[in-house]
Amino acid sequence: TPLTLIKSYAEMVRDITYKDGVKRNEHLNVIIKESDRLNELVNDIIQLSKLESNVESLNLERYDLVGEIKEIISKFEILELTENYNFVLQAPEKAFIRADKKKMGQAIYNLINNAINYTGDDMTVYINIAKNKNGYLVEIIDTGKGIDEETLQHVWNRYYKTDKKHKRNKIGTGLGLSIVREIFEAHDFKYGVKSSLGKGTNFYFIPKK
Repeated sequence: TPLTLIKSYAEMVRDITYKDGVKRNEHLNVIIKESDRLNELVNDIIQLSKLESNVESLNLERYDLVGEIKEIISKFEILELTENYNFVLQAPEKAFIRADKKKMGQAIYNLINNAINYTGDDMTVYINIAKNKNGYLVEIIDTGKGIDEETLQHVWNRYYKTDKKHKRNKIGTGLGLSIVREIFEAHDFKYGVKSSLGKGTNFYFIPKK
């Protein structure tokens, strides 16, 4: 789709709107937007391919997961200011885990971004970190419409899209959750998703100390 739009609008600028400054700029902006979208898709494909083929080894280190999640949440501050989103973090003061910080950061970012896109009218995303016998239980929870049981088993598959509309007008690559899955499996972390129709969705994982 990005390539089709880029080609179509480029031809339109060349043949039709090149003399109309307003229309020309509108069409050029579509080309720029779709180029960015194509770049995101290519980057996700490359990263997923690397994860699946184990090209990159994990760079394991011990770090504070709470501090890392706070930093990730801060990246979405613009949504709090402009779209009234609310991020609720319930966590101990610190929670040290051993993992690849960069890869885990992307996995958590993807999960929070997913929750943002699907959360309910309260515009709230909950992030919970709690101790358990295996380390910590981390949950990213939205308050949206939820996912039915049949669909739930497919959400980790690449390019799989639910029939729910995004809360926000954002089109993803369809690879975000597949990347999350590969990162968690590379770490040998337990992970999963729970959902009830009308009650939102809970993506969770259990990192090791």
